Amino acid sequence: MLLASLRPPDGFRFDCAVATTFSLDLIALLTAPLAFAMFDWQDDEGRLAVDPNAGTGDPLVLLESLRRCADRIHIYCQAGQIKVPPTNQRLLTYLERSVLEVLPPGARRGRPGVFHPKVWVLRFQDGQEADRVRYRLLCLSRNLTFDCSWDTALVLEGELANRQRAIADNRPLAEFVGALPGLVVRDAALSEQARTDTARMADELRVVKWELPEHVEAIRFWPLGLAAKPVWPFEERIEKLLVVAPFVTPEFLQRIREGKGDWSLVSRPESLRAIDPKLLRGLWSCFTLEDGCDAIAAAEDAADPTPSALSGLHAKLFVADDGWNAHVWTGSANATTAAFEHNVEFLVQMTGKKSKLGVDTVLGENDGEANLRSLLVSFDPQDQPFEADAAAVACEELVDRVRRQLTGMTLQLMIEAGGMGGVDYTTTLRSKEALEPIDGVVVRGRPVMMAGSDARVLPTGAPMGVTFGPHSAATISSFVAFEVVARVGGVERVEAFVLNLPMQGAPADRRERLLRGILSDSDTLIRFLLLLLADEPEQVLSDLRAHPLGEGGDGAGSRGVQLPLLENMLVALHRCPAKLDHVQKVVEDLRRSTDGNTLVMPELEAVLEPIRKAREALAGRAGDAGR
Repeated sequence: MLLASLRPPDGFRFDCAVATTFSLDLIALLTAPLAFAMFDWQDDEGRLAVDPNAGTGDPLVLLESLRRCADRIHIYCQAGQIKVPPTNQRLLTYLERSVLEVLPPGARRGRPGVFHPKVWVLRFQDGQEADRVRYRLLCLSRNLTFDCSWDTALVLEGELANRQRAIADNRPLAEFVGALPGLVVRDAALSEQARTDTARMADELRVVKWELPEHVEAIRFWPLGLAAKPVWPFEERIEKLLVVAPFVTPEFLQRIREGKGDWSLVSRPESLRAIDPKLLRGLWSCFTLEDGCDAIAAAEDAADPTPSALSGLHAKLFVADDGWNAHVWTGSANATTAAFEHNVEFLVQMTGKKSKLGVDTVLGENDGEANLRSLLVSFDPQDQPFEADAAAVACEELVDRVRRQLTGMTLQLMIEAGGMGGVDYTTTLRSKEALEPIDGVVVRGRPVMMAGSDARVLPTGAPMGVTFGPHSAATISSFVAFEVVARVGGVERVEAFVLNLPMQGAPADRRERLLRGILSDSDTLIRFLLLLLADEPEQVLSDLRAHPLGEGGDGAGSRGVQLPLLENMLVALHRCPAKLDHVQKVVEDLRRSTDGNTLVMPELEAVLEPIRKAREALAGRAGDAGR
């Protein structure tokens, strides 16, 4: 559903995206450009047709989607909450400049709170009229991960209006997007492209005219945690209330429940058991998901030291009846004090008639109809609240303490070439600051492209300088995996995460080397060029799978090179000359290395050269006409 929501509208093309998330799965991010580049991502059974996590699908599709889109995707995520990917994911090289780790405004001053919003802002340009721009806003309760949890997704479409005066209701959204670069932990990570795209989107969002969903009469944007004072979005009178959240705190429940009314709460069983029954019994109607619903979970990877993917309830929803009207707030905020006083969060409020958006309509009490209530079972508060294991809580606190230390340190990677012709490299993780020694805690690290067995124990109490390698250029990465093992009493907690660190000394042509590594022979290169030129890339992929080049007949030799490629280049020259620029860029990248230059064989040159000259002539005429 997320990938479907990212796909450009008919007649439009992807321009750029700004997204926020608390936790980030790099493999999930790796698949997002498939939607932007208009490639198919599902097979007939609904499974990912190109799944880098499972090593399936055509790598050319992933490669081209990343080449087209990665530099225009800017993901702002909580520092220290990137999931460790499987090793040897070479295409992650394209995402190094896309991932921007951030912290809440008060984090550097020791204040509690995390960066927790789950928002996508997408900019699309009309394929025929470049001045026509559409925006899409996704306000989600789910992170950019493969978690198998119950979540909510609000999708708003809007057109960039031709007006100078800002739309007042859009100001909070625009200010939220504009504030993101200021939260980045390492300034060097923020590319000029990210600064430019984020600033432009923040400016344009002020004049986007949003199309309201059915039954919604007004919308309001609520960024939390950026202002000097906490923001409380529940300003309206509340006669009846439904709260849906996986995590709740008694302080929040007491604050939002003012006066008399009908109050319903849907949460996880463990969250409800942790609250004093006196605050729930007789005051809140409590529900949890039925066991069959709550049991949905991803298969646990035994080789992954991190906890299994989230499952069960993860949606955040607040519904309030107010006279004839009703208000619905959805987004990232849990029903907790932290969400509304410490964290950075984002909610969208929708207002409409109670008969369409009210508690009874959302909860759905009608028998025989598919509704939310049919997924729920009543929860009876126990006489004694559940108490968490003290040692387990202590372990978790130690892990978070180390995570905060590492995210706050000035870490950097030094890449040095060695061996014959510089084919072997070493990576050194350095910091002038010392990692604090903590009893019962061991910390290991490694570049993510290297195997788990290459991890090194990080020193404490002294400046850091840990060297990894020698290794090949293909395993150079700015993504570094850290594993924290904490023991308290008989309890052990192991947690792993990734930091995206500044890097010095890496070869400037890493992407070109990656391209050469994937385009291993001339046939593969031609398949890739046909993919760049196609009006319907999915059909080209299907045809090439059925009749691969290089298997004899019309697919072999110079005829196999010239005929399909020449035809598609001539069509592109007539319909969309910009596609030829993509082809030229690939060829130029390959020519930068001796190995890559061998792929551009004479038969291919015979096709490319006259087309290149014709393309330059057309561009020259367009320039003369413009003058």
